[in-house]
Amino acid sequence: MVTRRDLIIVLVSSLVLVFSLSIKTVNAEAGQVTLKPSDDTYVDSTYPDSNYGGQTHLEISNWNFLSNTFESIVWLKFDLSTVPDGAVVDMATLQLYTSMVSETFNVHAYSCSDNSWTELSLTYSNMPSHNTTSMDSRLVATISQWYNWSVVDAVRNALNGNPKSVTIVMQEPALHSSATFAWFMSKESSAYFTDYSPKLTIHWSNVVPEFPTFLILPLFMIMTLLAVIVYRRKEISRTP
Repeated sequence: MVTRRDLIIVLVSSLVLVFSLSIKTVNAEAGQVTLKPSDDTYVDSTYPDSNYGGQTHLEISNWNFLSNTFESIVWLKFDLSTVPDGAVVDMATLQLYTSMVSETFNVHAYSCSDNSWTELSLTYSNMPSHNTTSMDSRLVATISQWYNWSVVDAVRNALNGNPKSVTIVMQEPALHSSATFAWFMSKESSAYFTDYSPKLTIHWSNVVPEFPTFLILPLFMIMTLLAVIVYRRKEISRTP
């Protein structure tokens, strides 16, 4: 005889089974990866249609002369495909190495959701818009030194995209009174020097399994229906 208690046990077991089948197993653990940029360049308002993708340096400047503003902005793009799906990123640090600094710069890191640009096509005239809220800033004043910026928010957001790439924009928002600049090594510089190219180090603490929730309700309904059918058949079979 099938009792209500038996039916409840069957339904609970069915729900547990459905949830277990709905979990997508991700075989990855806490880890870290250091990436070089897939693309890096800078744009210059003085020559708005020129491209500087092949240069061994990345230039930042922002100065004013006779009411005219001249600025150079650095663009970096990193491929995040080696970060496992479901990774919970708790740290993402961008590192740049200075080659020349003519004056102290307060360099800010900004995010950009548009990854369609390439280092050999980007110019000041065609660069996409970027987020104007700074993620982090550093005072840059010394040559031959690494400087770090936290860009964890940009990386977390970019991991939800397809393909998984992140664009980071480096800029000095404050005007300087003369033609000053800060230079950082680009990824092309590694062909001539020790490898001082830009680096993005990402650390994740663990990996969260993915739950395709759209499967849970129909599977549970099917399991429930089967349990009810079994129960009704048992009830009919024992009816005189």
